[in-house]
Amino acid sequence: MARSGLGKGLGALIGTPSTVPRMDGLDSGEKVHQVSLAHIVPSPLQPRKDFAHEPLQELIDSIRQHGIIQPLIVRRVGARIELIAGERRWRAAQEAGLTQVPVIIRSASDLEVLELSLIENLQRADLNPIEEAQGYARLSSEFGMRQEDIALKVGRSRAAVANAMRLLDLHPQVQAWLAQDLLSVGHAKVLLALKVPEEQLLAGETVLRRNATVRSTERLVARQLGIGRSRRRSRQVGAGQTITPSAIEDLQNRLQQHLATHVTVHHGEKRGRIDIEYYGNES
Repeated sequence: MARSGLGKGLGALIGTPSTVPRMDGLDSGEKVHQVSLAHIVPSPLQPRKDFAHEPLQELIDSIRQHGIIQPLIVRRVGARIELIAGERRWRAAQEAGLTQVPVIIRSASDLEVLELSLIENLQRADLNPIEEAQGYARLSSEFGMRQEDIALKVGRSRAAVANAMRLLDLHPQVQAWLAQDLLSVGHAKVLLALKVPEEQLLAGETVLRRNATVRSTERLVARQLGIGRSRRRSRQVGAGQTITPSAIEDLQNRLQQHLATHVTVHHGEKRGRIDIEYYGNES
């Protein structure tokens, strides 16, 4: 289902074939040109990268029967004609065998192209979570936009933009699984609690292998974090720091959970003892 309330609607931005208004901040006429399909290239600023599984057949059939009703929006970049909006129609037109397509030529900066591409894709729910995060990151790194500014441009809350961009802190392979819809955003948010990328990768592999739910992933990550804290405590103790009663109790509880039996930890100044109960076979 397409998302609503994202920036200005595409109708306001690119209009209809009969009356195409100007986009804010762009110097353009309203004339529709017929341009050779071979002369049009996709924009390198397009935030969407994965078109492999795009269901285009219905659009291809419509274009074969009716042609392209809504012109593509393009700009001139040197000798090239570069897409601003309408890459699905451009791809479908190729599959439909068209040689020419209707376009409206606009003047637009790289920032305006990236903004409009993000809005178009977000409204159609076409971006996977990583593509969305990368789009926001480009607005931030290449154009110096703050998260508040990005949120205002695309009609998101600042928290939503910040949470999306945090996904780029994941291990690259975990990002790939998220982009492929093998992991959900819910899984990804839980894995972000692990600050070491290699730990995220190992946990992600476990989640996929077990087909784990988000709740199960939370328990997995909580155990992993507990192990990490225990290792840090061990290093601190080795450096001569005092073992606290709460640390002993924590160790005792975790041993009992792991061994599924009663465990008692006795700590002395120079040495300690761990008692583990077990039961023999009943005759």
